[in-house]
Amino acid sequence: MIRYFDASALVKRYVAEPQSKTVGRLLSDGIALTCRLTEAEIASAFARRQRESSLTLSERDQLLAVMQQDMASLFVVELSPEVSALACRLLMRYRLRAGDALHLASALMLAGWSDIKIQFVGFDAALNEAARKEGLELP
Repeated sequence: MIRYFDASALVKRYVAEPQSKTVGRLLSDGIALTCRLTEAEIASAFARRQRESSLTLSERDQLLAVMQQDMASLFVVELSPEVSALACRLLMRYRLRAGDALHLASALMLAGWSDIKIQFVGFDAALNEAARKEGLELP
């Protein structure tokens, strides 16, 4: 199974949250995809947790190092003009944040490049609904 993971899903690989075990299982069972934005979004989540004292500085830095190693093992969609243009169109169709539209656009571009079904893994209701309406399968 090929799965596209947005940042809200991948952050659960590093920080214990509801659905962390599900994300771990999905990551171990197939090919994982994401977009370049994910790295900055996950780093932002770690920095916020460190500022809020739920992570120490050392824990934050360790998680960043692990995340950067993991990014090298994922298929990463770059933020091309085509992805950006599709994200803009999606923003006109759905009530999404810019980052979520970029994730959805990245997954849709991948789906359009192949005949293989791509499963979209995210934990935002509006984003998941838009992904479903755009023809992506959800877990």
